[in-house]
Amino acid sequence: MIDANKRNRSVLYAGLLAFALVGFLPYLWIIRTSLLTNIAAINPDLPILILPWKDYFTFSSYVDVWNSYNMLRYFGNSIFISISATIIALLISIPGAYAFARRDFPGRKVIFYTAVFTVMFPSIVLFIPVYELFYWLELVNTYFGLILGMGVFVMPLAIWLLQGFFRQGIPPNIEEAAKLDGLTDLTAFLRIVLPLSAPAVAVTALFSFLNAWNNFLWVYLLTSDAEKRTATVALYYLTAGDTLRQWNQIMAAVVMLVLPAVLFYGLVQGRVGEGMGAA
Repeated sequence: MIDANKRNRSVLYAGLLAFALVGFLPYLWIIRTSLLTNIAAINPDLPILILPWKDYFTFSSYVDVWNSYNMLRYFGNSIFISISATIIALLISIPGAYAFARRDFPGRKVIFYTAVFTVMFPSIVLFIPVYELFYWLELVNTYFGLILGMGVFVMPLAIWLLQGFFRQGIPPNIEEAAKLDGLTDLTAFLRIVLPLSAPAVAVTALFSFLNAWNNFLWVYLLTSDAEKRTATVALYYLTAGDTLRQWNQIMAAVVMLVLPAVLFYGLVQGRVGEGMGAA
C-alpha cells in the first residue's frame, strides 16, 4: 500500500513537472530570444537551446530598447496610470461592496447585478460610446481620462470580489460586538472589518493592477499623443514597423513589460493565497 502511494505520488509529481515545463516554455523562449543577437534570433539553423551560446549571448537588446524607444517614459506612464487606477477602483469598490453585502436599501439587487452584468460585455462593444463620452468631457488624450477609464472598467469585478468576502468571510456578529463596545458603523468598518479584509483587498488590488497594466485597447483608443502612451501600446508600435524587426529587442521589451507585474505579485502574494481561499 505504501509503495502504491509512493508510485502514485511520483506519477503525480512527474505530471505536474511536465505541465510546468510546457507552461514555462514560452517564457523561457522569450528570455532566450531576448539574450540573442538579432541575426541569431532569426537564424533557422541555430540549434534550439534554452540558453544561447556564448558567441550569440548579449544584453545589448535590453539597453538598446530602453535607450532608443523612450521606454522610461512609457514605463513611467504605465506605473503611474496602473497604480492610480487601482487606488481609484479600491476607494470606490471597498465601501460599495460593503454596502451591497451589509446594507439593505431599495434597488440593491438590481444595482448590484446591473454593475456585475457589465463585466460580461466585451470591451470593444463599449469603445464608441466611451470615446464619445470622454471626448465630450475633454478627457481624451489625458492622464486623468486613462486613469478614470481603467478604474471604472475594473470596478464591477472589484465590487463582485469584495462583496462576496464581506458577505461570507466576515460574520456580522463581529461588527455587532464592536458596536457594543461603543464603536460607530464607520469606526467598526475602519478598525475591525477593513483590517480583516486585507487578503481580499490584496487580491482585488492585484487583479485591478494587472488589468490596468496589461490594458492595450483602452490606451490605444484614448491616446494619440506619444507622451501619454503606456508600455503596452509602445510595444505595439515597436512591432508595427515595415523594416526588419529586431526580434531580440521585441522580446526584451516583453520581458521588461512582464517584470513589474511579477514584482507586484511578489509583494502581495502572501495575502493573495488567503484572499483567494476566503473569497
